[in-house]
Amino acid sequence: MATRSNPFLAGNLAPVHEEVTETNLRVTGTLPPQLDGRYVRNGPNPFGAVNEEKYHWFSGDGMVHGIRIRDGKAEWYRNRWVREPNLSQQMGEIAPPSDWPADHNTFSANTNVIQHAGKTYAIVEAGSPPIELDFELDTVRITNLEGTLPMAFSAHPKRDPRTNELHVMTYWWGWGNQVQYVVVGTDGRVSRTVDIPLPGGPMIHDISITEKYALVFDLPCVFNIDAAMNGASLPYYWDNNYEARIGLLPRNGSASDISWVTINSCYFFHPMNSYDLPDGRVVLDAARHPRMFDRERRGPSEGPPTLVRWILDPATGRATEEVLDDRAQEFPRIHEGLIGLPNRYGYSAGIAEGFSQDVLYKADLEKKTFTARNDAAQFGYGEPVFVPRTDAPVTADNEDDGFVMALRQNLDSGLSELAIFDSRGFTDDPVAVVHLPVRVPNGFHGNWMPIHQ
Repeated sequence: MATRSNPFLAGNLAPVHEEVTETNLRVTGTLPPQLDGRYVRNGPNPFGAVNEEKYHWFSGDGMVHGIRIRDGKAEWYRNRWVREPNLSQQMGEIAPPSDWPADHNTFSANTNVIQHAGKTYAIVEAGSPPIELDFELDTVRITNLEGTLPMAFSAHPKRDPRTNELHVMTYWWGWGNQVQYVVVGTDGRVSRTVDIPLPGGPMIHDISITEKYALVFDLPCVFNIDAAMNGASLPYYWDNNYEARIGLLPRNGSASDISWVTINSCYFFHPMNSYDLPDGRVVLDAARHPRMFDRERRGPSEGPPTLVRWILDPATGRATEEVLDDRAQEFPRIHEGLIGLPNRYGYSAGIAEGFSQDVLYKADLEKKTFTARNDAAQFGYGEPVFVPRTDAPVTADNEDDGFVMALRQNLDSGLSELAIFDSRGFTDDPVAVVHLPVRVPNGFHGNWMPIHQ
């Protein structure tokens, strides 16, 4: 790979340039027979030439990568750019059909890909709509969820395992100092919105929920009008004078019902989980960055992110803070049957220099111990995804009974692999590896999408 002046276009962050379809993939080990579905991951992959000095990692064209697994076989790998009007024009194609109003923004859906209400969506934050994909990852349409989505969506809905609704915290620069909480029902339509006034326009990448609350992350990376006027591709910069706080919005409440809790200045993209304590306080675990887009404004590079626990007290408006593990890590995940409920185990991807992929971690939050794989000399891992072994309700006895999937780059071959580990043998050899015919650039988020969901 050629040397690049922008670190977010170099190494395994460099884009690939072709859409590939490959069938009957080589597998080593044995794919678990209960796996019937797709692993799909999204990430930025610029289609054409870019201005290296101004290019921001978060602004690249979306590309999804998918692997179909069934009956112990890896039937196909596909990668496809997610079409939106600007990209379609660059590619010389007709833009996909759109339900999105013409005066609303549509840009790269490059951050996450989810399955909900029988459909697959590529998604992004900051005001652009979901883009529907078909089973084989081709773009179907730009959607406003059957006319129910008022404006913005997010890259990070959280699915409530008790109701299967999606909970979303959205933002858009055109709203000014406001964000919007959105609930999407099991029918794929928006069922509830709450407008939330704020002192500034923060970049809110994710949401966390508990049984009582939806959490509002009002942190000091905020919209910068001067940067926007000067053509910054992502005009959200660090503001040292902006107070860091977390809002506890009652799930059925309004903005006036929010309890605000002040925390030490920091930023985080991704919570691992949150849940209510019996005494009314709230636990939040997240990958904390010391700041964001302060000195480096083309991607996250402001110091290593570490896993931190806050105990939020709505009665006092104060929080306690504890570093759970001080090794650099990001993309935390859990058994999704425990989203918003107390969890013992979590999984994350180590981050090496230059935000490159590194080891995988498994956390035992009850014992406060962390297990790391020791194969980073040969492999760099992306975001881990936990897949339960069965559909049985999650209990204390089976919370970590399942598989951990992660894309990894084989540093010897330069190609990528989907590695599948038994969670209870986390440091053992993988139970199966799907060997891909291509390199998958470091990206953002992926999910296992079972056929029966």
